[in-house]
Amino acid sequence: MYDFNQCKCCGRRSGTPKYTLKNMLLYACSECDFHYTDILDELENGDTDSRRLTGDEIDFIESRLEQNTRQMQLNLEFVRQFTDVAGLKCLDVGCGAGVFPALLKHAEAGVSAIEPQPLLREFCRTRYNISPHHELVDSAYWQRGFVRHFDIVTLWDTLEHVNFPAQTIAGISRVMKPGGHLFLDTPARESLSYRLSAWSYRISAGRNPLMLNSLYSDKRFGHKQIFTQKQLWELLEKNGFSIIGRSTLHRSKNKHVIVCQKIE
Repeated sequence: MYDFNQCKCCGRRSGTPKYTLKNMLLYACSECDFHYTDILDELENGDTDSRRLTGDEIDFIESRLEQNTRQMQLNLEFVRQFTDVAGLKCLDVGCGAGVFPALLKHAEAGVSAIEPQPLLREFCRTRYNISPHHELVDSAYWQRGFVRHFDIVTLWDTLEHVNFPAQTIAGISRVMKPGGHLFLDTPARESLSYRLSAWSYRISAGRNPLMLNSLYSDKRFGHKQIFTQKQLWELLEKNGFSIIGRSTLHRSKNKHVIVCQKIE
């Protein structure tokens, strides 16, 4: 069982409960001020029996495809501002239903993908003929067989969902070629909604957390942590990345949308 007193960002044993939310505690690190919940997902090991998606499951996923596709097309445009993708080895971490890997495949990139949710992996296989891996990027599968392998890694709307973000970034760093590009987006703790919610919690002694219960979630694959810019930058730089740009295409002020380059 994980000791949540150990900060999931800096690794120091400096975490203590700060907010009591619906079905979860929100911890804060006294050293780096990282905020994270006491929720961890149990992940299947890949032996889960595959099954055909039900009609309702397909309809639910497809109901979100149009909006998701527009977002992923914008993400690809952002990627192409910094590098071509044709012929490059690309890894999409947390690929969901497979829209972004499909766009990369259409652009003639070499595509690998990771998705922990079996139903989304099945949808990706049946819809796009792409088979995502269940193994996490910091697992032995990737760390032993794909050292300095990928030219591009993408992490769209994923870092806030993973159990251990520091290990995720470290794992990505090891599978990337020097000079390769990491593109990611993740919610920003500097957002007005977060700051107002934290203020409301404090002055109401926890009775009115406003949006904290929706910014974080106790549901499977829900939001477990949210980064400040300083925390995210330091984590990336600690793992050998240089932040080289922020997106001007994405209009949301509530997210960090950045590109990094892997350095030696």
